[in-house]
Amino acid sequence: MEKKAVKDENIKLVTSDASVPLVFGGQPPKNLIEFRATITTALDAWLAKTESKRTRVAYRNDVEQFLQFLGIDPSHIEYMTQVLPVDVTDWRDSLLRSGGRQNTDGSKKAAANATVARKMTAIRSFFSFLQSYGYRGANPAHPHFVSTPKVPDEGQTPAIPQKQMVQLLAAPSSDTACGIRDQAILSVFAYMAVRVEEIHLMKVGDIVQDGEHTTIRIKGKGNSLRKGGIPPIAATAVNNWIATADIVDDRSGPLFRPSMSARGSGSDGFKPKRMTVRAIQKLVRKYCSLVGIDKAVSVHSLRVTAATEADRAGVPLNQIQQWLGHKDPRTTLKYIRSGQNLDKSPAYTIRYG
Repeated sequence: MEKKAVKDENIKLVTSDASVPLVFGGQPPKNLIEFRATITTALDAWLAKTESKRTRVAYRNDVEQFLQFLGIDPSHIEYMTQVLPVDVTDWRDSLLRSGGRQNTDGSKKAAANATVARKMTAIRSFFSFLQSYGYRGANPAHPHFVSTPKVPDEGQTPAIPQKQMVQLLAAPSSDTACGIRDQAILSVFAYMAVRVEEIHLMKVGDIVQDGEHTTIRIKGKGNSLRKGGIPPIAATAVNNWIATADIVDDRSGPLFRPSMSARGSGSDGFKPKRMTVRAIQKLVRKYCSLVGIDKAVSVHSLRVTAATEADRAGVPLNQIQQWLGHKDPRTTLKYIRSGQNLDKSPAYTIRYG
């Protein structure tokens, strides 16, 4: 199979080649331009099924990365129909060898099994959609042809030990407006188990007093909405931030906002726009580094930690599932780190002699 884009737009597809399956009812398209438009339309329709913009971007990137690995210009997406299982296998193996983030010396890390599995699932899903769309070829990424790297039942994101969580929540200074904001952000992460995108989207009006309870409306994946009670310690931090920023009346405005200047620590006010996801992630990393938390910990670790602590407190799985906004309890189980309580490790009970 030739793994490069054809320059002559009027060249017919070589349907006599066994590597090129008949497509869309078994009838070959008239020319590459027509075929390209058909596959492009199918890609857009497949992506449109997913309501999350971030997920759509990730899936499109996965398809383009796959094509580029094969030496195919992503604008010539019609050549997806010439992909063979061996191509998917080669891509999988390449990702496992050097498909992760760069090391400090510039060399490539191996991609995690979970990352490779997700990318392969995206390619498999697209081919499956093409088949529903009328494509007559086989799905080269089907598990019958290519095995997906195994992903442990327990997720890979580490939880944060209780003692370090106490230090993390106390790390922001209460002497500056930015510190008060950061206390609120970390508290919502720690006690509400939200995703970073959910904090990014929160509005002032999402904080509501319901009798004795302070509640928060959370916009989750797929525009799903859920409502949760905020424990007093977190509610106090959030209300302190709202009062400090003087945004209580801006109900439709973003809850967490960037400061007017990078060095003002909020003394000169805050911009009337959302903090970016990247800025929130950077903020969490800063405080984790400040208290000496392992570099492997990410913003997602706060969500995993909250789920683990809820499980340790005896909260039933179905309630944790609803709290996290999961559709499948098996996903929730991957968030619970049953072996994280190192202070109670059986190893410490062993005595020899």
